[in-house]
Amino acid sequence: MEYKQPYEEKYPMLFKPLKIRDRYLKNRIITAPSNHGHITDPFTHQLNKEGVLYYGGKAKGGASMVTLGEALLDHGNSSAHASHIDLTTEKCLTNLHRLTDYVHMHNALASIELNHNGHFALPQYCNGEMPMAASEMDMPNGLHVREMNEEDMERVAQSYVLAARMAKRAGFDTVLLHYAHGWLMGGFLSDLINRRKDIYGGSIENKCRFPKMVLERIRKEVPDILIEIRLSGSELTPGGIEIKECVAMADIFSEFADMIHLSCGTRLNAITRPVMHPSHFIEHGHNAVYSAEVKKVVRNIPIGTVGAITDPVLAERILEEGKADYLCAARAFIAEPDWALKVRRGKEDEIRPCVKCLRCLDVAGGRTGTKTAVLQDFTKSTKHNGCTVNPEYGRQEVLLEYPAASESKKVVVVGGGPAGMQAAIRAVQRGHRVTLIEKGEKLGGQLFYADYVWFKHDMKKYRDWLIRMTERSGVDIRLNTDATPKLVKELNPEAVIVAVGADPFIPPVKGVDGKNVKTALEIFEDCSCLGENVVIVGGGLVGCESALHLAKYNKKVTVIEMKDELAPDGYFSERIHTIDYMEKDENITAMTNTTCLEIAEGYVLAKQDNKEIKLECDSVVIASGMRARLSLAQSFKGTAFDVIPVGDCVRASNLREATWTGYNAATIL
Repeated sequence: MEYKQPYEEKYPMLFKPLKIRDRYLKNRIITAPSNHGHITDPFTHQLNKEGVLYYGGKAKGGASMVTLGEALLDHGNSSAHASHIDLTTEKCLTNLHRLTDYVHMHNALASIELNHNGHFALPQYCNGEMPMAASEMDMPNGLHVREMNEEDMERVAQSYVLAARMAKRAGFDTVLLHYAHGWLMGGFLSDLINRRKDIYGGSIENKCRFPKMVLERIRKEVPDILIEIRLSGSELTPGGIEIKECVAMADIFSEFADMIHLSCGTRLNAITRPVMHPSHFIEHGHNAVYSAEVKKVVRNIPIGTVGAITDPVLAERILEEGKADYLCAARAFIAEPDWALKVRRGKEDEIRPCVKCLRCLDVAGGRTGTKTAVLQDFTKSTKHNGCTVNPEYGRQEVLLEYPAASESKKVVVVGGGPAGMQAAIRAVQRGHRVTLIEKGEKLGGQLFYADYVWFKHDMKKYRDWLIRMTERSGVDIRLNTDATPKLVKELNPEAVIVAVGADPFIPPVKGVDGKNVKTALEIFEDCSCLGENVVIVGGGLVGCESALHLAKYNKKVTVIEMKDELAPDGYFSERIHTIDYMEKDENITAMTNTTCLEIAEGYVLAKQDNKEIKLECDSVVIASGMRARLSLAQSFKGTAFDVIPVGDCVRASNLREATWTGYNAATIL
């Protein structure tokens, strides 16, 4: 009887090899294309060492194929940002070979995405050239886009061929052609952009003509490279591609393609962005409905799906039910590079969960704190991606300087919230002896709210992961204990990490201490203390999420915000989705440029546009931000040689800061 590994028993479909022409994928887990500002040199567009470690780490983590995002096809009107990997020059070969060698070392295939940005290209990255598309149009950023002619098409097709040829020379096994999301090729496929009356517009066959020409050219000129295509199963926009059209297009392309996977949305409609890259409001694996429909017609090549596939049980079910032949994941591997390896080893509960905040997508390109209608503000671009939950993401090269500690120290961590738990986990990893003191009866800190909010299931998974990993690490956990400086000093630690958090900021408003007033933190577990009509003072992300939470209990909610935009502290995609849900909820009214003047029994007095208004209500919720417990944190000074405050007690911020500062403190000990 043949011996089977545990993972083969539990996930037989997920780890079943997949043959594609003369190649084999060792499992059905592929990393989806993702582009990151810190892994390429912005001046040379060459992959750097960080990029080699980052992408290669996904192969080391068990993926069967690793896909790099967005190669630069030409130096004309193809580029939309500074992070493309340049395939137009042989200078790319050395570092790309370092990566593909790394990937192949782990019996995985290497892939690179080829995507002409078309109408989304920007002159500042294209030697001043203006963008072009299937049809003439004016972009929201004010740029005029010209209609492509056949000479343009010939030049673009040749750029794809040359890029595929260079990819092959660099050791790549596969090229992924991005024909989705409304980029140049996706634009030819969509009536939202393609309004041509010639042989490249109108019928499905005509709309596919130019993208198919590119596909055929690559197949002919670079016959030994695999070709994968990404399509939008639906553009989620009236007049755009829907699944029936997508199935017909996939059928046409399947003659020359080796693989096709299905996404959704279009960049022309910003509100589809957090569905295209699913936010915490979206069901996991939501694009499997599209791949299932394509599979009914296209039977000659494997069909895949992408979109918030982070749970191996869900992944197995999608394959088992025949909805897809393989699965693509991007953020799952950003949060947990060893995702596939941990599943294979039966350690699924050690996978660090993605919280779907979309920081990794938005911050590097300047998509944060922007107006609702603005997609990108380059003055806020950091050129550095980050992950809220994975403090190792984007700095593997730096962390090589921090191997295990040369001596084991006695470390006390004060506070059992996310910053404290991450610090404790990291300190144990580095070989220290750790005691964690928490005054409450359980770990988790302010993340307790995730138990009660209907769209925070991913946050709950992350909090539970932190608790689980802290308990398993061997940390001496002391709950229901008030960590006074005296107690900490008596433990005689060599280092103390202080993670005592923050308190709700209470604005100096008359009546704020009334019985009808609660803080946001007080209403998540049980909102029965509130009346039917509620005013929320503060329209930041917490205030907006509080409104959605209360509306679910049929409370009539009015959010008042001093600034001219809601949730300015949110990442762009998360933010626009939150606001969209608020606007669609008949129980929620939002008022910007509105300041709370006074809280009384039965109403709130506010000022909007220099005019006083009276908002009748039964209850008031304060969501005006948090204030760091600086004095409490500073009281631990002198309790050890190293005393390091982390998280909200330094500066009330967000989960990313808590995670990273906790990790950093333990790393430098």
